[in-house]
Amino acid sequence: MEKVVIRNVRKNDINEIMNIENDSFVEGISESRDAFLNRINTFSDGFLVLEVDSEVLGYISSEIWEYFENIDEKMFNLNHDIKKVHNINGSELYISSIGVLKKHRKKGYGNLLFNELIERITKKYKISSMILTVSAKWNAAIKLYEKNGFKKIGILKEFFEDDECSDGILMRKYI
Repeated sequence: MEKVVIRNVRKNDINEIMNIENDSFVEGISESRDAFLNRINTFSDGFLVLEVDSEVLGYISSEIWEYFENIDEKMFNLNHDIKKVHNINGSELYISSIGVLKKHRKKGYGNLLFNELIERITKKYKISSMILTVSAKWNAAIKLYEKNGFKKIGILKEFFEDDECSDGILMRKYI
Protein backbone atom coordinates (compact mmCIF):
# COMPACT_ATOMS: atom_id res chain seq x y z
CA MET A 1 0.00 0.00 0.00
CA GLU A 2 1.40 3.37 -0.99
CA LYS A 3 1.84 6.09 1.60
CA VAL A 4 0.40 9.42 0.41
CA VAL A 5 1.37 12.56 2.32
CA ILE A 6 0.35 16.15 1.58
CA ARG A 7 2.51 18.71 3.34
CA ASN A 8 3.61 22.32 3.14
CA VAL A 9 6.40 22.98 0.70
CA ARG A 10 10.01 23.33 1.82
CA LYS A 11 12.69 25.30 -0.04
CA ASN A 12 14.60 22.09 -0.74
CA ASP A 13 11.59 20.79 -2.75
CA ILE A 14 12.37 23.23 -5.56
CA ASN A 15 14.13 20.71 -7.84
CA GLU A 16 11.19 18.30 -7.65
CA ILE A 17 8.74 21.16 -8.23
CA MET A 18 10.64 22.28 -11.33
CA ASN A 19 10.72 18.69 -12.59
CA ILE A 20 6.92 18.49 -12.22
CA GLU A 21 6.48 21.93 -13.80
CA ASN A 22 8.61 21.03 -16.83
CA ASP A 23 6.88 17.65 -17.18
CA SER A 24 3.44 19.25 -16.95
CA PHE A 25 3.73 22.38 -19.09
CA VAL A 26 5.32 23.35 -22.37
CA GLU A 27 7.73 26.25 -22.68
CA GLY A 28 5.78 29.50 -22.68
CA ILE A 29 3.39 28.10 -20.07
CA SER A 30 5.81 26.70 -17.50
CA GLU A 31 6.85 29.11 -14.78
CA SER A 32 10.33 29.94 -13.59
CA ARG A 33 12.31 28.64 -10.64
CA ASP A 34 12.47 32.22 -9.30
CA ALA A 35 8.66 32.54 -9.42
CA PHE A 36 8.28 29.34 -7.40
CA LEU A 37 10.97 30.32 -4.88
CA ASN A 38 9.23 33.67 -4.48
CA ARG A 39 5.92 31.86 -3.77
CA ILE A 40 7.60 29.51 -1.28
CA ASN A 41 9.23 32.43 0.56
CA THR A 42 6.11 34.62 0.52
CA PHE A 43 3.24 32.21 1.21
CA SER A 44 4.32 28.69 2.14
CA ASP A 45 0.89 28.11 3.77
CA GLY A 46 -0.57 28.23 0.28
CA PHE A 47 1.98 25.91 -1.34
CA LEU A 48 1.58 22.17 -0.84
CA VAL A 49 3.37 19.13 -2.23
CA LEU A 50 2.07 15.58 -2.54
CA GLU A 51 4.42 12.74 -1.76
CA VAL A 52 3.87 9.09 -2.50
CA ASP A 53 6.28 6.81 -0.69
CA SER A 54 8.47 9.88 0.05
CA GLU A 55 8.67 10.93 -3.62
CA VAL A 56 7.22 14.36 -4.55
CA LEU A 57 4.79 13.73 -7.42
CA GLY A 58 2.66 16.88 -7.37
CA TYR A 59 2.27 20.42 -6.07
CA ILE A 60 -0.27 23.20 -5.79
CA SER A 61 0.50 26.87 -5.16
CA SER A 62 -1.76 29.78 -4.33
CA GLU A 63 -1.93 33.41 -3.25
CA ILE A 64 -4.45 35.48 -1.35
CA TRP A 65 -5.76 38.47 -3.21
CA GLU A 66 -8.21 41.22 -2.49
CA TYR A 67 -11.51 40.43 -4.20
CA PHE A 68 -12.25 42.41 -7.35
CA GLU A 69 -15.48 42.02 -9.31
CA ASN A 70 -13.82 43.56 -12.37
CA ILE A 71 -10.69 41.56 -12.95
CA ASP A 72 -7.39 43.00 -14.16
CA GLU A 73 -5.98 40.42 -16.59
CA LYS A 74 -2.41 41.47 -15.76
CA MET A 75 -2.78 39.96 -12.28
CA PHE A 76 -2.76 36.51 -13.88
CA ASN A 77 0.48 36.89 -15.84
CA LEU A 78 2.79 33.90 -15.60
CA ASN A 79 5.84 34.49 -13.41
CA HIS A 80 4.21 37.54 -11.81
CA ASP A 81 5.69 38.74 -8.54
CA ILE A 82 3.52 37.34 -5.75
CA LYS A 83 4.65 40.15 -3.45
CA LYS A 84 2.83 42.70 -5.62
CA VAL A 85 -0.59 41.01 -5.36
CA HIS A 86 -0.57 38.76 -2.29
CA ASN A 87 -2.49 40.21 0.66
CA ILE A 88 -2.83 37.99 3.72
CA ASN A 89 -5.96 39.98 4.68
CA GLY A 90 -7.60 39.52 1.27
CA SER A 91 -10.70 37.40 0.75
CA GLU A 92 -9.98 35.62 -2.55
CA LEU A 93 -7.71 32.61 -2.96
CA TYR A 94 -5.94 32.54 -6.31
CA ILE A 95 -4.86 29.05 -7.33
CA SER A 96 -1.70 30.01 -9.22
CA SER A 97 -0.48 26.58 -10.32
CA ILE A 98 -1.04 22.86 -9.91
CA GLY A 99 0.96 20.03 -11.43
CA VAL A 100 1.27 16.26 -11.18
CA LEU A 101 3.90 14.20 -13.00
CA LYS A 102 2.36 12.82 -16.21
CA LYS A 103 3.02 9.19 -15.31
CA HIS A 104 1.05 9.63 -12.06
CA ARG A 105 -2.03 11.37 -13.44
CA LYS A 106 -5.56 9.96 -13.36
CA LYS A 107 -5.01 8.64 -9.83
CA GLY A 108 -6.85 11.46 -8.07
CA TYR A 109 -3.71 13.23 -6.84
CA GLY A 110 -4.66 16.58 -8.36
CA ASN A 111 -8.05 16.44 -6.66
CA LEU A 112 -6.42 15.50 -3.33
CA LEU A 113 -4.05 18.47 -3.55
CA PHE A 114 -6.83 20.81 -4.58
CA ASN A 115 -9.18 19.80 -1.76
CA GLU A 116 -6.45 19.78 0.89
CA LEU A 117 -5.34 23.28 -0.05
CA ILE A 118 -8.89 24.62 0.07
CA GLU A 119 -9.56 22.97 3.43
CA ARG A 120 -6.35 24.29 5.02
CA ILE A 121 -6.62 27.83 3.67
CA THR A 122 -10.32 28.32 4.43
CA LYS A 123 -9.76 27.18 8.03
CA LYS A 124 -6.94 29.64 8.59
CA TYR A 125 -7.86 32.66 6.44
CA LYS A 126 -11.07 34.62 5.75
CA ILE A 127 -11.61 33.46 2.20
CA SER A 128 -15.00 34.03 0.55
CA SER A 129 -14.08 33.16 -3.04
CA MET A 130 -11.47 31.40 -5.14
CA ILE A 131 -10.26 32.17 -8.64
CA LEU A 132 -8.05 30.51 -11.21
CA THR A 133 -7.26 30.46 -14.89
CA VAL A 134 -7.00 27.38 -17.07
CA SER A 135 -6.25 26.80 -20.73
CA ALA A 136 -9.34 26.32 -22.85
CA LYS A 137 -7.59 23.17 -24.18
CA TRP A 138 -7.18 21.44 -20.79
CA ASN A 139 -10.48 19.58 -20.55
CA ALA A 140 -9.44 17.34 -17.63
CA ALA A 141 -8.47 20.37 -15.54
CA ILE A 142 -11.67 22.22 -16.45
CA LYS A 143 -13.71 19.18 -15.36
CA LEU A 144 -11.78 19.01 -12.05
CA TYR A 145 -12.55 22.66 -11.34
CA GLU A 146 -16.21 22.39 -12.36
CA LYS A 147 -16.57 19.29 -10.18
CA ASN A 148 -15.26 21.42 -7.31
CA GLY A 149 -17.87 24.13 -7.87
CA PHE A 150 -15.97 26.60 -10.07
CA LYS A 151 -17.89 28.48 -12.78
CA LYS A 152 -16.54 30.11 -15.92
CA ILE A 153 -16.60 33.90 -15.54
CA GLY A 154 -14.49 35.14 -18.43
CA ILE A 155 -11.99 34.54 -21.19
CA LEU A 156 -8.41 35.79 -21.38
CA LYS A 157 -7.84 35.96 -25.14
CA GLU A 158 -4.60 34.29 -26.33
CA PHE A 159 -3.40 34.16 -22.71
CA PHE A 160 -1.15 31.11 -22.92
CA GLU A 161 2.05 31.37 -24.91
CA ASP A 162 1.84 27.86 -26.34
CA ASP A 163 1.91 26.94 -30.04
CA GLU A 164 -1.70 28.07 -30.56
CA CYS A 165 -1.70 31.05 -28.16
CA SER A 166 -4.61 29.36 -26.37
CA ASP A 167 -7.28 31.30 -24.56
CA GLY A 168 -7.41 31.19 -20.78
CA ILE A 169 -10.69 30.56 -19.02
CA LEU A 170 -11.22 32.46 -15.77
CA MET A 171 -13.12 30.43 -13.20
CA ARG A 172 -14.40 31.47 -9.78
CA LYS A 173 -16.07 29.78 -6.86
CA TYR A 174 -17.83 31.50 -3.98
CA ILE A 175 -17.63 29.83 -0.59
